[in-house]
Amino acid sequence: MLQSAQIPTHISAYKRQMVAEYEKLHPEIQKRFDFSTSNNIAFIGRGVMERIWNGNKLAVFVLKLLSKSNILFPRTGQNISYEIHNYPYIDDFGREVHSMNRVFYFTDEEQRFDGTATYSESKQQIVEYLGLDHRMIFEMGLKAENGAIRFTSGRQFAFLGKLKIPVPSLIRGDIELLEWYDDEKQKFYLDLKVTSKLLGPLFGFTGWFDAEYLVFKEPTIPQKIKPIRKENRE
Repeated sequence: MLQSAQIPTHISAYKRQMVAEYEKLHPEIQKRFDFSTSNNIAFIGRGVMERIWNGNKLAVFVLKLLSKSNILFPRTGQNISYEIHNYPYIDDFGREVHSMNRVFYFTDEEQRFDGTATYSESKQQIVEYLGLDHRMIFEMGLKAENGAIRFTSGRQFAFLGKLKIPVPSLIRGDIELLEWYDDEKQKFYLDLKVTSKLLGPLFGFTGWFDAEYLVFKEPTIPQKIKPIRKENRE
């Protein structure tokens, strides 16, 4: 097994974090998360979210506030067209990062759930900045489960000016995402849930998507999904 210090910087952040456990993932899941600036591969998934749900009235109020920064949203629905865009690039701070831009096409408007992920050398794991303004960040846990990949959010922080404020575990939104590949249907499936110890179930969606792999050598990502504010604190 390679020690972390021996792992090249510009390989998939998921390979860096999971190391040997990455090999336990389904081959299509391995391919799906093998994007970096070294192989110049970007991933676009297009499909349908069969169900999008939210929680109680207080949860909806919180979702409305978060939606102003493209962090979750209060809309619900069934059979909503969906895209996810993962572009690897080097950011303004010289870090290998990748976009985590999710677009939900309701009949009357688009809703977004955006993020930017990078492998933190100091934390030895992926961290994801939420929204296009990078005002929040969480530490990402990864695990292989019967060929699927499970994402679990850990500690979360909010950036207010020069302050980096820990979000108390009682009020934060804890994210659980399971993503797997169905050999028979030849599609990727996912199930995401966001819950709060204080508010209970907040938000979630479940559905499927097809894969498109692109050669991506551009120095920057499409303007539509580019962060409007960049943060380098981890």
